[in-house]
Order: sequence, then structure tokens, then C-alpha cells
Amino acid sequence: MIIKIKKKDLIGSLTFIFYATAIILALSAISLPIVFPITLNTTKLGFKVELVITNRNPSINVSNVSFSVDPLAGGNSLVLISFNATDQDGASNINASTAVVNLTLAGRDGQFYTNISSSGISGEVGNCRNHTESAKVVINCTVVVPYFANASSTWVVNISIKDINGGTGINDSSRFTVNTLSSISLPYAAVNFSNVILGQQDVPSSPLTLNNTGNDDFDQINITAAALVGTTISSESIAATNFYTNISNQTAAGGLQLAATAVSLIEFDGANFGKNASLIHGHTGAFAPNADKGNRTVFFWIDVPSSGLSSQLFNATWNVTAINNP
Repeated sequence: MIIKIKKKDLIGSLTFIFYATAIILALSAISLPIVFPITLNTTKLGFKVELVITNRNPSINVSNVSFSVDPLAGGNSLVLISFNATDQDGASNINASTAVVNLTLAGRDGQFYTNISSSGISGEVGNCRNHTESAKVVINCTVVVPYFANASSTWVVNISIKDINGGTGINDSSRFTVNTLSSISLPYAAVNFSNVILGQQDVPSSPLTLNNTGNDDFDQINITAAALVGTTISSESIAATNFYTNISNQTAAGGLQLAATAVSLIEFDGANFGKNASLIHGHTGAFAPNADKGNRTVFFWIDVPSSGLSSQLFNATWNVTAINNP
């Protein structure tokens, strides 16, 4: 059977479908929200962000933590201080030219000897030498300790060093001992009465200077005299008892009569009048409190016999002994 479909009906159907679809789309559009642009009032501010990386100070490790020093009579002892400097920021951050080594006793008002590095010298810094090993800087410094440094076991080694940023490392953990040295010397090993005549009294000699060339303190000074014997006619002599000694030179011919046995010098003035003369260690160039220490001057006089002596040279050897009584 052949079914005929009118053309207009087909077109009508298509037209209906089209319009139906259009209606559906229109209804969908109506259901969506309508969005309009909104303008907001805003203010923008800037702020700084900072980050500080803190410098880490160097650390010091001392090799010779405990040691002793033997003073050299009238001279200087060289003390070697070895230490390693490390820095968490790297060995290149250490400024070896800023190394300072102080040897101190009894704080700021006591004794101290120092070696301060001088900047701008590569490899050798003042009396210090340095080199880098891996992550550390090895520094060896020499400090001069004079003979008059106080004998003590409580000397302190104070070491400091800076890095290139100014951070400071400090180590004062080491202690050392300066041993006791008993020593004296005579700058001029002779005294001279020059020319005298028979019967002349209270004739002074050139002075005798005693230097304390150690760090011991002597609280007694003995002079042992001897008869002066003629160098031409040895049978002629001048007895030791014709000589007198004085440690202050305030009164001509005053003082003690000498003898062939030891005579202890005494003070003739000041707070220690009548007490044994002392010879305290020190050096006039050491420091202010020591300006009057380190030496004493002894004076002699003679009463020349009035007869029995020829015109000739008389001489003898006398002894001086410094004693530290217990």
C-alpha cells in the first residue's frame, strides 16, 4: 500500500519541531541567573620583608693548655702559644691578623705581656705565623716573658681573634706557671777608693750596684769582706774592720763595720729603719709599681791606717750574698 504524505504536512511537522526546540531553549535561558559586573573600592599597601642571617663567632682551641716557663737570668724567655681557630661560616671568614695573645696575672692591675698581631701581613703576623688546614686556621704566637715576671702557677693565657665581620672568639681556659729564679748580678764587679793618704778618714768608694736578675725577692743582703793585701809588698795589708758600709748614703762613713765574716746590711732610713735591707725583684722599665725595684746601691768607706803601709795598690775579693729567708 502506498501512503502519500502531503508536502505541506511534512513541512508543518518540521516547522513544529523547530519551534518546539526554540521554545525549550528560550525557557532554559530564562532560568539562568543574570550576572552584572560589580565595581569594588580597594587600597593597596606595600610592606618590607627582612631576613637577617646572624654571623657566627670564631671558636678557639688551645693546644698547649698547661705548661711552665723557666725565666732566663737578666733576659727574656720566649713562650710559644699554639691554637686553632674555626668558624662555622668557613675558615676563610677568620681574620688571622686580628689574633691577640695576652699572658696575664692578677687581673687588670697585675702583670701582663702581650703579642698583638699587625694587620696587613700575609702568612706571618707580628710574632705570629698562621696557615690554613682544612676547615681551621692554625696560629702560633710567640710572647716575650722577661726575667722579672712574677713566679706563680696562676698565669692565664687570654686569646682572642675576630672574623671578617667583626665577630670575636675568646679563649681564656689555659693556665701556666712561671717558675722561681734566684739570681743577682753586679754591673760593675769592682769598687775603687781611688787615691788615699795615710791617716785619711771616711774616704768613700765608688758605689756597688746589685741587680736582681731573677724573680725572687731577697730579704737579706750579706757582705763578707777581706783584708786588702799589697800587690807589691804582700806582707802589708789593710784589715776588713777598717771598712764600713751603708745602703742609704745619707751619712758619710755611717753604717756597719765590715769583717771577714758575713755582715747583714740594714736600712738606715724610712719605715724599715733598723731592719735587714731587701732586694726586691723587678725592673725600672717594667711597670709603674716596680719603678723602685730590681736593684740596690751599696756604699763603702775606709779609715786608712796612719802608718805601716807603703805607697802601692792594695786589693782583695769581697763577696755579696742575697738571701730569701723562709
